Amino acid sequence: MAKLFEISNDFAELFDRFEDFNEMEDPAEKEAILQAWYNTLEGIEGEFEIKAESIGQYIKQLRVEIAAMKEEEQRLAQRRRTKEHNAEGLSIYLKTCMEQVHRDKIDTPRCRISLRNNAETVQIDNESLFVRMLQQHGRDDLLRYKEPEIRKTEVKKLLQSGEVFHGARLIRTRSLVIK
Repeated sequence: MAKLFEISNDFAELFDRFEDFNEMEDPAEKEAILQAWYNTLEGIEGEFEIKAESIGQYIKQLRVEIAAMKEEEQRLAQRRRTKEHNAEGLSIYLKTCMEQVHRDKIDTPRCRISLRNNAETVQIDNESLFVRMLQQHGRDDLLRYKEPEIRKTEVKKLLQSGEVFHGARLIRTRSLVIK
């Protein structure tokens, strides 16, 4: 059995030949060839539909598997978040307890636990107030600004109403629907 792309190519080639048949002078020969052309077309269409249906069924099966995988990923992510939360909570608890008893290190056969001094970090009490202060004193070099983001929904509405923007246009794509 031919592959779908081969059937598609045969289909296109068959239609390319149709014009040649219409230019034939002998009506009997033309009718016989056109009848053969229609028969071939029916055969190709039938084979194409069978192949397309098989591929469509396979796509549906893949989508079911994808949905099941996503569901499992979400379930595992939730379990992971719970474990992370538990580990973080227990770490804070153990650190607090060690600080209370003034222990910086615990060394056992199965694990070594120690408290260490981390590198200095910046703590800002009120970020919006701090940003305004930096702006007022001309210290924009200490600020990071995000790139502007295009509101495509608004641009679409304007394009649909007839407004023209250089570098923007409405396009219509096609998608495959399998039910």
